[in-house]
Amino acid sequence: MIKNMDKTDKKRYTSVNRYFMECVMSADINNAFATKQAATPVKEGVEPSYPYLVYESQEDLDRLEAALTELRKTKTGAQLIADATEHQTPIRLDKAMRAYGSYDEVTNNLKLNANNDENRMVGTLAHELRHAQQFQKGILLDAYLDTPKTYIQNQAAIEADASATSCAVCYELALQGNDKPLEALRQKDPHFVNPFQNAAVKGGLADGSAYQAAFKGWFTDYMTRDSYDILYIKMARQRRSNCTREEEDKKFERVVPVADVVEKVCTCNGKPYMSRKETEEFFATPDASTVSFERFNNIYANCYQKYDLKYSDMENEMKNKLGLTVRPHSNFMPRAVVPEPLPIPTVESRQAQAAEKIAAAKQEKAAENKPKITVNVILQKRGNQGK
Repeated sequence: MIKNMDKTDKKRYTSVNRYFMECVMSADINNAFATKQAATPVKEGVEPSYPYLVYESQEDLDRLEAALTELRKTKTGAQLIADATEHQTPIRLDKAMRAYGSYDEVTNNLKLNANNDENRMVGTLAHELRHAQQFQKGILLDAYLDTPKTYIQNQAAIEADASATSCAVCYELALQGNDKPLEALRQKDPHFVNPFQNAAVKGGLADGSAYQAAFKGWFTDYMTRDSYDILYIKMARQRRSNCTREEEDKKFERVVPVADVVEKVCTCNGKPYMSRKETEEFFATPDASTVSFERFNNIYANCYQKYDLKYSDMENEMKNKLGLTVRPHSNFMPRAVVPEPLPIPTVESRQAQAAEKIAAAKQEKAAENKPKITVNVILQKRGNQGK
């Protein structure tokens, strides 16, 4: 077919074919045939509120600004934005990505899926900004240098923490009367949103117990954990392709205790929301050291020479030398038991509670200032009367 084309037709055919393949490989195929509307030029003289926004049109800028505006309404979100500003983290929309969002710690770039709706965008931005904040604190995470158990557990920890942080931002907005971002988050991830909310209703925002509830809830979704096991294998292969000779000699050796990572980045109000003991106990449970069956075999293939693993006794060898055990595919794992969410306190109810606390505090202070009549005072008064 191509042989019978002239040069112009060949060029056009190649260009169209390449465009079609890119659409199929990187985005929803329906978008390949959608009517493309011309982007609205950015208004002159408009300065974005966040200095490191990257955008191609006024629509992109408006959507990014809308998400940032919602985050700034919350204490947690405002701090995330302040830290990202300090570290000059670019934020942009990506029309081709499949995930809700991503943060690249190497390039310090944050991307949000342009197909997210405005409510999902809020939680996703909070999640990815938390990742930026985590790496700004200097955590160590390398799929090729770290032992498999180190990487898998630390990767899970930072994902669980970012998920808890997105809950915090969306819950704070719900307390202000806008529960749409929280409901958008709950629609896909009730296994950590509901535990967070139930703990937060009982005061868990102040002491960090809400964060801890969401953190632990993240581990109950085995489909998500399977996807990150797959990502680990991809990252290890990618690092291997550009590693140095020195790194090749030290592959899969580095141990970074997960308790160190949790202590450094899993914080609420400036303090870790899980103690070192709680972290060590949680990750010492058998389930926290499991890997999906398919990835278990991949890890064996990567490490059998390094650790002299015997294929005839693979499971015991992996358990004894790498600290990993195999679990079935997520389709065969128990579904998470998701608790029903407790109702979020309304603005009116919280105002009433605050008024009651203020009144009680005033009464207590008045009682403290009231002169106390002691036995000595009474006897002294009687003595004065006798005189």
